[in-house]
Amino acid sequence: MRTFIVLCIIILISISPDTSTADTADADLDRESNGTTHNWVEYSTSFETIEVGTHEYSYWKNFIRHTRTCHISHVIKTVVYYCDEHDHTKVETELVETIHSGNHS
Repeated sequence: MRTFIVLCIIILISISPDTSTADTADADLDRESNGTTHNWVEYSTSFETIEVGTHEYSYWKNFIRHTRTCHISHVIKTVVYYCDEHDHTKVETELVETIHSGNHS
């Protein structure tokens, strides 16, 4: 039984994806086909608030159970980069904050 478990672990480790290829993929994005590198300059930055849903929560007040609806919003930051040498653009998007309308845990 132990040999079977050890064999399964060895197989799982050997077929796991190699993470070293991710570094070379990122490096390829900064290089043009002729070998020159991009000159990325931040072109614009924007913040956008998006309503993503609601959920119900309950709380106690004066020994009475109350229920309220909490509205959930996400604040999204979008940064646009521009390379003037190759006339290319690149966009990075990240979640900055999750906002709940009600104070609950």
